Amino acid sequence: MRKVVIAIAALILVLVVWLFMSGTASHLWHGWRLSKVELPAQALDLSRYRADIQRQRVRGIEDDLSALTWNSETGTLWSVLNGRPYIVELSPEGELLREIRVEGVRDLEGISHIQGERYVLAEERTQRLLLIDLAEVDDVLNISQAPSLSIALDQSKNKGFEGASWDEEGRRLLVVKERDPMRVLAISGFVDQLDGEPLQLAIEELKDSNSPRLFMRDLSSITMLSSGHLLLLSDESKMLVEYSPDGKPLSMLGLRMGSAGLRRSVPQAEGVAVDDQGRIFIVSEPNLFYRFVPQAD
Repeated sequence: MRKVVIAIAALILVLVVWLFMSGTASHLWHGWRLSKVELPAQALDLSRYRADIQRQRVRGIEDDLSALTWNSETGTLWSVLNGRPYIVELSPEGELLREIRVEGVRDLEGISHIQGERYVLAEERTQRLLLIDLAEVDDVLNISQAPSLSIALDQSKNKGFEGASWDEEGRRLLVVKERDPMRVLAISGFVDQLDGEPLQLAIEELKDSNSPRLFMRDLSSITMLSSGHLLLLSDESKMLVEYSPDGKPLSMLGLRMGSAGLRRSVPQAEGVAVDDQGRIFIVSEPNLFYRFVPQAD
């Protein structure tokens, strides 16, 4: 009998250790905690979402799919490849529509649609932002003449900018730094700079890296919604979290197997975007496409 008790205790200990080491315990705790939050009317409520496209390989792309943005004018998604420097256009069903080779960059990790054919690209290692225009671009873009902004922040070789999102209402660009430490920055003045005029730049840190509200292990992407709510994506914690305009966490979409109808965990979530219908799109390395739709109450 004693041996049975010891064996059961050992199994429980192993289970507890696994829950903490894998991040599952944190995932369950934050999911339960946020399920008790009273949501404002404009909240997405990520707990309502279920995957209707999952683990779909994007044909024509073998590896390095990273970042995502929605262009409401074209009704399509745009992403980048961080190995071979390419900008790619995807349909809402995850089909490859267009490829543009980018010359003069390395390690692309972020893209955000601004307006018309204008986008911002983010390089991770150099922490450089590039303002580009695709109006007269066919299949090759050279960025040598593109307006750029480099921010020397927490210099590390591969822990720089991981995502960007344009806040149309606030006329500012939001960027996330992966970790060591994690940062959420708001940059004003770069996108709206006028030719020949001095750069009027302002950088604000929206979330302190030590804030208990920033409970993920890392940050891999960001999306600003028209409601003023913010979505932060974490690869290592395998979650997408919705925040109110004042920085309060409201709801969570789990990206582990069993959450949101997922048959398998999302391996390496790198980009998130939301379309005009409220559908959520996530891309994962190497070349996986996911779509989540809200369920009726």
